[in-house]
Amino acid sequence: MAEIRDVERSIKLVESVLVLLSVAAIAVADFVAGPEVSVGFLYLIPLAYSALTHRWPVLFALVVLCVALREWLGPIEHATWPEIARDWLMLVLFLGIVVSLHRLGAARAAFFETARAQRDELLREVEMAAEVQRHLLAQHQPPAGMLDVVARMEPARVVGGDYYDFIPLDARRFGVVVADISGKGLPAALIMPAVKIAQRTLATGDRPIAGALDRLNQIFLDNLPSNSYFTLFYGVFDVGANRLTWANAAHLPGLHFEARSGGVTWLDSTGGAVGLLPGTTYETRELAFAPGDVFVFYTDGITEAHGPADEEFGGERLAAVVRERRGQPAAAIVAAVHDAVAAFRADGAPADDATVIVVRIPEAAGAAA
Repeated sequence: MAEIRDVERSIKLVESVLVLLSVAAIAVADFVAGPEVSVGFLYLIPLAYSALTHRWPVLFALVVLCVALREWLGPIEHATWPEIARDWLMLVLFLGIVVSLHRLGAARAAFFETARAQRDELLREVEMAAEVQRHLLAQHQPPAGMLDVVARMEPARVVGGDYYDFIPLDARRFGVVVADISGKGLPAALIMPAVKIAQRTLATGDRPIAGALDRLNQIFLDNLPSNSYFTLFYGVFDVGANRLTWANAAHLPGLHFEARSGGVTWLDSTGGAVGLLPGTTYETRELAFAPGDVFVFYTDGITEAHGPADEEFGGERLAAVVRERRGQPAAAIVAAVHDAVAAFRADGAPADDATVIVVRIPEAAGAAA
């Protein structure tokens, strides 16, 4: 906001300089033309412009200055009384026009002031929404003492449409949710609390994963507009059984890096987006994990980030970053992914919200189980 006011002051300064230069140029032309011929009527041009942009004291000072220059460079003795009367009549008529122009300028200034006030109020409301969103996400902490889990979301705007959560289920199980709500900014952020409440309610009700997503889809079909859908990955980590049970509602495939073999498994979609089509069903899948394995869940702000050559970051680069950092803690892997995406974009601004969740199975997990 301070930057906008600085720009406005700069514009006003430039306008003032232009008016003064115009007055000076007309005065020089009047001097060159000589006392017998005057071009003083041209002073009306900078005065009219000044009437739109300056306050009354400044405008009055310019009128006095222009009249003085007109009389000085075109002396009265070289003009007839009708010409003098004509000049003063033109001045009176001009002042009448100036009043109208000044009122128009004041109305313009009032309009912009109102627009600035409304903009500032909207910015405050958006910042409050961002604070609520940050508070909601800060509450989403993984259960302590199970696995090495870290999440980080970087919104493309003040507020974002990405959502993640960690849902404690019992002493050995917890759920991981990552979702990408359609759209960006405030409209998408407003849906996030509804997703959180509905998903947590269904997840903690001992409902199977597929059944929970079926019900979640119907809830959003019944209560939100047709364009308010979202993709979602929901997985349950069972630390006691060393097993992940998951379903993917049209979300980007999660990545499972197997420490023992060095291979990568992609956890692909098992159903359509939530809230998009009635009757959508979801398939539940399972896989085993071992100590040293790494899981990565993310949104399209990661893999669809564009570089200077308009090339996408893509899943292969993501897998390469994880493979290189696979022996490090989850926090280091999350930071490495975000850093790699930022470096790939170079100086380009993010086009979409970017979320990364890393679940790393500690080396002691197998022994503890």
